[in-house]
Formats: sequence, C-alpha cells, structure tokens
Amino acid sequence: MRDILKLGAILTIYAVTAGGALALVNIQTSPLIEANRTAAQDEARGRVLPGMAGGYELQDAESELPYWIGYRDAAKSEVGGYIFIAYGPGYSSTVETMIGVGTDGKIVGAVVLFQQETPGLGAKVEEVRHGEDEPWFTRQYIGMSRSDNIAVTKDGGTIDSITGATISSRAVTNSIRRGLELLQEKTGAGA
Repeated sequence: MRDILKLGAILTIYAVTAGGALALVNIQTSPLIEANRTAAQDEARGRVLPGMAGGYELQDAESELPYWIGYRDAAKSEVGGYIFIAYGPGYSSTVETMIGVGTDGKIVGAVVLFQQETPGLGAKVEEVRHGEDEPWFTRQYIGMSRSDNIAVTKDGGTIDSITGATISSRAVTNSIRRGLELLQEKTGAGA
C-alpha cells in the first residue's frame, strides 16, 4: 500500500511540475503569438484592399461583424472600401478568411488568415498552383458581390469546391456570403 501512495505522490509531483512549466511557457509566448497575429492581419489588410493611403479604421469591434474602413487619402475623406474577417466552421478547425470589398460591394481581395484543415485536402484553400502567384481557391471570389450566387457548385453556386474537401470549401464560401450580407446591411456597400 505504501508503494502505491509513494508512486501516486511521485506522479502528482511530475504532473504539477509539467503543468506549471506549460503554464509558464504559455504566459511567456502569448504576447508574441498575439503580436504575430496582429502583424499578419496588418499585412493581409494591405493585400485584400491595397492602395489605402489613409489606412484602415476598425468599426463595430464588439458586433457580430467587426469591419475596417479603408481610406484612399491621408485626410480620410475618401472611402476606398471595407474589410471583414469571415469565420466558417471547417472539417478540423474554424477557417478565417479576410475579405476586401470595394465601395461598389464587389470583392477585391481574399486571403485565408488561419486554418488547420486536413493537410492535402482542406488545407488546399491556401494552395498556390505551379506557375501562379496566388491561391486559386480564394481567387474565385474576386469580382463577386452579394447579388452573385456565392455557393459551391454542389449547392448550386459558382464556386468550384476542393476535391475531397467540400466541408472546408463550404466553410469559406458560406462565411464569405454571410459576411457580405452583414457588411451591406451596415455600410450599404453595393446597394
């Protein structure tokens, strides 16, 4: 009986030590992870809605759809477009896609910010084909607006889904469609 208690005490010490070490690493790396995430979003904003000399201003930060207004001029008198992040439940993760929308309501840029979908299948939402410069999947959305049929072809839409990864394809597509609807309600873009 004493051996069991002794082994239990040793195991408890190991578990507490390992848990404490993990907590310490988490505390030290959380600010770095958040800084990297912010930097990635800043870079992505410039890609999905380029040419905004006045920068981007966050609006409705606590709402269902926070969005940024991009300004063409430094005086921030001329709106150049809008940006939002679409969140869609994929097969293995929530897929985050940043979308740039012109004042006419048409998508001008799309970048997948985060995904942990199945490698070789759902992860192809970020795949750049040989000889191309940008991911083929997100390029399909460029020029589309709320009035277009934004759905995968299996659902009667115009977006080609990724072979073997329909769930991931739907996650991106449905979240973008919903984001465009909410953005138009808030800003009137494309109305």
